[in-house]
Amino acid sequence: MLDMAEREGVVDIYNCVRELRARRVNMVQTEEQYVFIHDAILEACLCGDTAIPANQLRSVYYEMNRLDPQTNSSQIKEEFRTLNMVTPTLRVEDCSIALLPRNHEKNRCMDVLPPDRCLPFLITIDGESSNYINAALMDVCNAPCSTLTSSQLQHMSFFC
Repeated sequence: MLDMAEREGVVDIYNCVRELRARRVNMVQTEEQYVFIHDAILEACLCGDTAIPANQLRSVYYEMNRLDPQTNSSQIKEEFRTLNMVTPTLRVEDCSIALLPRNHEKNRCMDVLPPDRCLPFLITIDGESSNYINAALMDVCNAPCSTLTSSQLQHMSFFC
């Protein structure tokens, strides 16, 4: 599909999925998967290939931070703007557990809340009524179910 987008300037996700289903039973079974394909293609078309060889990261990062005097912007700022365009925004109802009154004091910043679907499940020994912490489970560093916590707004901690 990305080749088609580059070559013809169009993508035909519907017919691609139809062909996948004809060749492989049970491909793209849910609406969520179908939406994911759209999101992934949109991101790939907007962002392009952003992979950087590890041995070039320092020099590429330096170049990405260089300000363009005409636009007063940098490549890294532009990439971040694009990333924000393709990243879904959490709704209030997505963070309902974090917003419970009993959990307010556990949130360092009300602008950085974990979505309910990513909360770690904690077991308390002392029978405490709340097992909530401001953290989210995610796949990081090739380790499923790693934990990401916000210790400060500017600092993120990864436990791999």
